[in-house]
Amino acid sequence: MKNFTSTLLFLTFLSVFNLSKAENSTLNSNKKIETSNSSTSSARADVTSVIYTYDAGAWLPTNPFGLLTSVDDIIIESGIVNITANAICNTLTVKPGATLVIDSGVTLNIVTLNLNSTSQKYSSLISDGTILGAVIYHRYTAIVGTNDLISAPISGELFPDFATLNPNLAESGFIRAFAPYTTSAGAYQNYNILSNATTLIEAGKGYRAATTDGSALKFTGIIRTDDVLDIPISDAAAGNAWNLIGNPYPSYIDFDTFFSINKSQIETGSYQAIYGYDGDASNGWTVWNQATIDSPAITELIAPGQAFFVRAKAGGGLIDFTKAMRTSGSSDDFILGRTSTPHYGHIKLNLASSDANFNTDFYFNSNATQDFDAGYDTALYNDNPPELSIYSHLVDNNSGTKFAVQSLNSNAMNDIIVPLGVNAVQGQEVTFSIIESDMPDEIDIYLEDTMNNSFTLLNTSDYVFTANTNITGTGRFYLRYTSAALSIKDNELNSLKIINLVTPNQIIIKGVLTTDTTAQLYDTQGRLVSNQTLDLSSSTNTIDVSRINTGIYIINVFNDSQKITQKLILK
Repeated sequence: MKNFTSTLLFLTFLSVFNLSKAENSTLNSNKKIETSNSSTSSARADVTSVIYTYDAGAWLPTNPFGLLTSVDDIIIESGIVNITANAICNTLTVKPGATLVIDSGVTLNIVTLNLNSTSQKYSSLISDGTILGAVIYHRYTAIVGTNDLISAPISGELFPDFATLNPNLAESGFIRAFAPYTTSAGAYQNYNILSNATTLIEAGKGYRAATTDGSALKFTGIIRTDDVLDIPISDAAAGNAWNLIGNPYPSYIDFDTFFSINKSQIETGSYQAIYGYDGDASNGWTVWNQATIDSPAITELIAPGQAFFVRAKAGGGLIDFTKAMRTSGSSDDFILGRTSTPHYGHIKLNLASSDANFNTDFYFNSNATQDFDAGYDTALYNDNPPELSIYSHLVDNNSGTKFAVQSLNSNAMNDIIVPLGVNAVQGQEVTFSIIESDMPDEIDIYLEDTMNNSFTLLNTSDYVFTANTNITGTGRFYLRYTSAALSIKDNELNSLKIINLVTPNQIIIKGVLTTDTTAQLYDTQGRLVSNQTLDLSSSTNTIDVSRINTGIYIINVFNDSQKITQKLILK
C-alpha cells in the first residue's frame, strides 16, 4: 500500500478519517468507562482466569474493575475505556480503532499491554499515569517494495534490540529496511545492526521501513507521557530542506494543534504544510495545510506511528509535539472532519489511467484569494511530477508553481476558471473525476478540454479521453466553477473574432474589451509560447507570431471570469 520512489522521497497521507472532532467528543462522553475507585485487589474469592471484553459500549461478562486479579485478561474491541483507579491484570489488548486512557496518578500493573493496528485502523493509548509491565505497539508496516513511512509510538529502544524483536523487518546482510531521511545527505540511510549498535529509536523521528510479509513491527520501550520538544529540522540544500518527522505518541494527535504550534518553523511560502505518503506510487502525497484544517469534511488526525515530511524554514527550525495534541481516533493514517466557518467547499480532482492515478485539491475559503496565500496554497512535493499527474496554477499572478492544493476565495465559486496542469503519455486512456466533494449543490464544475472544444459537467459525469500525443503542462485543460443559474454560453468574449494571418505572421483579435483580458498561445504539448495582455482601449489587438514555428496551436483569451478557446494553424 505504501510504495516509495527515490524521486518522490516517498510520502502523503492515506484514506479518510471517519470521525469528526465533534463525533470524537460525543464518543468520549457517551462511551467512556470510568473504573471504580476501589483497591486493585480482587473482590473475587476465586483465582480462575477471566477474559473481560469491552465492545459497543458494554462489558462482557461484567465490568471488571474492582474484580480484577493478576491472572485476568482484558480485550478492548472498540470505543474508549478510561482507567481512573489503580488496576492489575495479566494482559490487556487494545484492538485497532479502540482507545485506552489512563488517568494521572493511576498505576496499571500488568504483564503485557498490546496495542494493535491494521493498514487502516490504529489503537490508541493516552496515558498520564504509570504502567508497570511491558507495553508493545504492533504497528502495521507495509511489505518490502511498498515501503512505509513510520515513527516510533514507543521509543528509546536500541536498534539492534528492535531488529531482534522484529525478524520480519526486511534485511540484506547486516542492513535492515529501517532508515531515517538524512537531510544533509538528501537520502534515506538504512540502519545497520552493527554500526548502529548504540543507536536509539528516537521519539518524533520518521523512518522508512518495510516488512517481509506486510505485517506489524513491534515497538517497545518508553511511552512518552510528556511533551517531546525541540526536534531539529534542517534547511540543508542536499535534501532541499525536507525533514522526516513523526508522531511520538501511541495515540492519534490533532493536526490543527500541531500546525498552529509548528507552522512558524516550516517554510512559510508554497510549502507551509505537511506531506504524508498516501500509499500510491504514482501520486505520492497527501498534503494538509490551513485549508484542510478549515474544512469540515476532513478530520485531521495523525495516526500513531505515522511519519511525514515538512520543509524547514531558512536557517532550520525546532518542532514540538505536546501531550495536549493527543486525542482518540479510529481511522487510517492520514485522513479525514472538522467544522470551521471560513470553509465553503472542497473537491479532490482525480486523474486516472489503467495502472496509475494522481489527484489535486481545491478549497473555497473566505480567508483565501485568487493570488498566492501562504498556508492555503501548497506546491507539489516534487516539482517534476510523474508521467501521469495533475496539478493547478494560480488564477492570479501565476508564477508557474505547480500546486497540489489551491485555495480560492468563497465568492469565486460562482464563476471562476482555474488552469490545470496535466501530464499524460501518448496513447494512454485517461479519466478525470471528482472523487471527494462538499461543494454546494448549486455549483456546477466543468472540465474544459480546449483541444477537443468540449465541456464536461464533472458533477454528474467523468471525462475520458485518449492522449494522441504526450501531454505536459498547462494550456489544454481548465476547471470552471459556476453557479447552476449561469450558462457557459453567457460569455461576452464570444463576440470576439480571432484570425491568424500568414502575411504578416500575426494573430488578430477583434472586438470590444470591457475588462483586463489576456491572450495565451499554447502548442499541442501544452507549452506556453506566447502570453500577451490585450489593450482595452483598442478594438483590434495584434500578436506577432513570426518567430513561432508552424503547426497547430491553441489560443485562450480570458479575463477574471470568462474565457474563449480556439484552435489555430500557423503556416
